[in-house]
Amino acid sequence: MAGSASATLVLLVVVVAALAVGASATSTLTPLSITNRCSFTVWPAVASAGLGTELHPGANWTVDASAIHYTADIWGRTGCSFDAAGRGRCQTVDCGSGLRCRSNDPAAPTTKAQVAISEGFYHYGIMLDKGFNLPMDLTCSSGDALRCREDGCHDAFPYVKYNDHSCTAAGSRLQIIFCP
Repeated sequence: MAGSASATLVLLVVVVAALAVGASATSTLTPLSITNRCSFTVWPAVASAGLGTELHPGANWTVDASAIHYTADIWGRTGCSFDAAGRGRCQTVDCGSGLRCRSNDPAAPTTKAQVAISEGFYHYGIMLDKGFNLPMDLTCSSGDALRCREDGCHDAFPYVKYNDHSCTAAGSRLQIIFCP
């Protein structure tokens, strides 16, 4: 019986230590930075986190990593009009739920950044969903830079299907730039 209790205690210590390591790795992720370098206003959407905002030319928006629950699709919308409660529509890539998009299925065509968090790191890619709507760069300060600046861009590939682009160095920053 004593051997069984000590084995259970050792297993409990190992599980708690593993959870602590995983939690500390996720908490060290730097926020995701989204920048608008277009000459017009862009309304980025972060689905499935249900986030969205208005970004004037030259503006930057920071999204905390904790808002991304495992995966998120991020895209830019244009020609939007919202009321004070966030209700409204966009001329391009409307998500049907107002300023704060909850759906991962916006109106096409869409240039989407795909971001996932696993083992305390960002994994990322760019996907064209039925075409191209805005030029986009998706970069990691310690990894690859993906560029999708025109329809059919060859660097645009989902991280889950073709290549795993990871932002793995401690303190690395993941950045999305519209109209680079």
